[in-house]
Amino acid sequence: MVTPVSSEPRERRLPEPERIDDLVRRLRQVPDRQRRFSVTPAQARRVHGIRPELLAALTAAGVPHLGVGDARLYDAYDLGNAALHLGRLSVQSRSMRSWAKAWQTALDQAPGHRVQVLSACPAPGHPGTCRYGVLLGGRRRRVEGPATEARLGELRPAPVTRDWPELPSDLRELLQEVEGVGFFLLPEAVRWDPEFMWRTRMSDCGGAAAWLVHEGGRRGLRSRFSFGLLVAAPYSTPHCWAEFLVDGVWVPVDPLLARALNQWGGLDPGAFPPDNTPGALFHRLTDRFTKVVSHDGIWAQVSLPTERAD
Repeated sequence: MVTPVSSEPRERRLPEPERIDDLVRRLRQVPDRQRRFSVTPAQARRVHGIRPELLAALTAAGVPHLGVGDARLYDAYDLGNAALHLGRLSVQSRSMRSWAKAWQTALDQAPGHRVQVLSACPAPGHPGTCRYGVLLGGRRRRVEGPATEARLGELRPAPVTRDWPELPSDLRELLQEVEGVGFFLLPEAVRWDPEFMWRTRMSDCGGAAAWLVHEGGRRGLRSRFSFGLLVAAPYSTPHCWAEFLVDGVWVPVDPLLARALNQWGGLDPGAFPPDNTPGALFHRLTDRFTKVVSHDGIWAQVSLPTERAD
């Protein structure tokens, strides 16, 4: 007997119920008090690629929400994770593909980039001009600008052309310890909590980086936390990673990112294993998690349009 193969695009086919149930079970490990119910069904489809049939299946499986029918509201982290883990064509999956392409390109060509820093006032309507604080060149600089479409500066990350030193065995063993931790988009209140990471086996790159730096230091490895940009056209993004001193060189490591790009970005796991350094993608700004742009002490949203500067 031949099982018929559906000609429907993968993004339109419903995943197996067991797969949906397992994902929702994992998502519900995030406390409800950390959720912000703000995403409508229309936004779920437009931003996350979650069509009504899949949203109904997620809802039936118990994904948290408020309201009923078309008035239901969902959490953006829940839907972003559902889009990734269930293979939808979404903002998140497109980003993964662009990062994977940038990593592959950087190894062959090491292109330079021009990154524009754009922002907008988080509290419009106040008197006077907006006073932004922009993280440029390792320090926060004061820049006055308009309330909307404020062009606050430009970064030119130098292309990374070096060969990275081989990681020692004790560092490789440390990286292997997070092999069973899955990549998830997480709210601030739990993303930095190591107890949550090990209990749920869920983390993002920042939470995993913080644990690697702490645990690496405890084991006698020279380590440091890094915050900066993951540089890729058409948009760069703020990012966190760990670095370890190997043969006098600070080597970036990010095993969760590497596995995510293997799974959703199309990178070959054989050529880009989790213990391979993605340093060619990164531009370091500081040694702590912060925002690229602030506004009178309030964190402001940032957009980082990026183009190659060959």
